[in-house]
Amino acid sequence: MKKIKVGLIGAGFMGRTHSNAYKSVNNIFGDEVVPELTAVADINADNAKALAERYGFQRWTTEWKEIVADPEIELVDITTPNASHCPIAMEAARHGKHVYCEKPLAMTAAEAVEATRVVEEAGVVSSVGFNYVRNPIQQYVRELIASGELGEAVNFRGMYDQDYYNDPEQKHEWRMFKSASASGALGDLASHTLSLSQYLVGDIAEVCGMTKIVVPERPDPKEPSKLLPVENDDVVQFLFNFRNGACGAIFSNRLAAGRKMSLGYEIQMTNGCIVYNQENQNQVQIYRHDDDKRERGFKTVLIAPGHGEYERFFGGAGICLGYADQKTIEVYHTLKCIVENRPCEIDFRFGMKVMQVIDAVLESAETRQWVAIR
Repeated sequence: MKKIKVGLIGAGFMGRTHSNAYKSVNNIFGDEVVPELTAVADINADNAKALAERYGFQRWTTEWKEIVADPEIELVDITTPNASHCPIAMEAARHGKHVYCEKPLAMTAAEAVEATRVVEEAGVVSSVGFNYVRNPIQQYVRELIASGELGEAVNFRGMYDQDYYNDPEQKHEWRMFKSASASGALGDLASHTLSLSQYLVGDIAEVCGMTKIVVPERPDPKEPSKLLPVENDDVVQFLFNFRNGACGAIFSNRLAAGRKMSLGYEIQMTNGCIVYNQENQNQVQIYRHDDDKRERGFKTVLIAPGHGEYERFFGGAGICLGYADQKTIEVYHTLKCIVENRPCEIDFRFGMKVMQVIDAVLESAETRQWVAIR
């Protein structure tokens, strides 16, 4: 049994989600690696104290630099707003800490490149929180594509719509300022779809995109009679070409009425098709063109033993996993890579590639031209 001392920075929703995963991981995966919740930091003292007490962190602070500089802490987990991801991550790596960071990795591709360089030169393990990739059904899809059974990928159609900002009277939030979040729906939602396209089909070579702000102003949460500008995209859509010759398109809208967790894709292959939607995350639709002509059609494959880490949770097929389980799997992979001293599959270099596509989409939207991924 190997213990890893964890320092968490950020005690909001994602901080609670990560903490829950740390508390769950040994119940699911055994005690080959045990996270020790050592310290938590948040600029809000009440939040830091409450999270420490709820999840059993040994101490709390309002200063993230105390976490990074603490010689006892081995893994720094970052769940703060986007603008602080890379500064904290790079400082942690320079102190010899392994780094686990929520998505998006950075504010810009250049910042992501620098953070990737720093963690790789420091020789520490890095991990990025693209948790939907960790759904065991995605492991099955990836293996199915790699097997060649359905031929080659031709087209990836992806989407991620939610309606959390549909009400134009909803108050302004930090995510709507470029200085805090950079992009809007693109970085918050579409980045998840991008991570799936990259994980399942391959790296992207070029993009052509557009963005749109639908609600240009929203009430100031402190002074509701005052309006603040919305600085980033409510809606984004873009075409792209993969380096392997396949093509694709992704659409995302944070104002999409009626859409709650509409993250999905259709991967059209030369000899079949794969369709997935996160609102039904425990199944995937598969079409095989080689089936008997009398029986051709999409067939539902339920999540089952043999799909990634599913059988660590359940021994029978079709018993549902949830969002929190994906985070538990993500935490397990991060800790296991640290113990085995090997790179994570979803590491900073993976997150950097997603950021390079995001920047290219923003550039394309501004120049109204195709942009190559640099």
